[in-house]
Amino acid sequence: SMLAPLANGQPASPQVQVAIKNMQTGNVFYFAVNFNLEALFSAEGTMERSSFIESWKSIDDRNELYGTVSDLPPSSVDIDMVINKFKANNVFFIARRPVPNAEGQEVVYFSMRTVTNMEFLAELTFKQGVNACKICLKTENAAYGALAKQALETLLRG
Repeated sequence: SMLAPLANGQPASPQVQVAIKNMQTGNVFYFAVNFNLEALFSAEGTMERSSFIESWKSIDDRNELYGTVSDLPPSSVDIDMVINKFKANNVFFIARRPVPNAEGQEVVYFSMRTVTNMEFLAELTFKQGVNACKICLKTENAAYGALAKQALETLLRG
């Protein structure tokens, strides 16, 4: 596996530790750099709507993360533009629907999978005229959930 094991219940760190050795002098240069989880999203992340619903229902509610992303640029409150932006970053559209009894609100569902086969499911709620959206992210890989949610926020703000 490319990923180091995590202590139980600990969130994954976005930090990668690097060492570069000069073979002539023997000197070693150490540094750390943060990486974005979306760099690991795979083109294989799409799924059938029925599989998405099954997976969504099977993931324990304790593995759900919520948040609101505010001050979004206009391109990130246009759902069609978000779908295209996400697709270009291997975040795949599953479905969209209006929120019952909430005029101007729409919910959009997405799936993503990393090259290491971690799966993440997302529900984004948009409201017409509001430059923000709510995110609900579900995953069996709870330690990486916060990084996946951050990845979506980064894509929305970009």
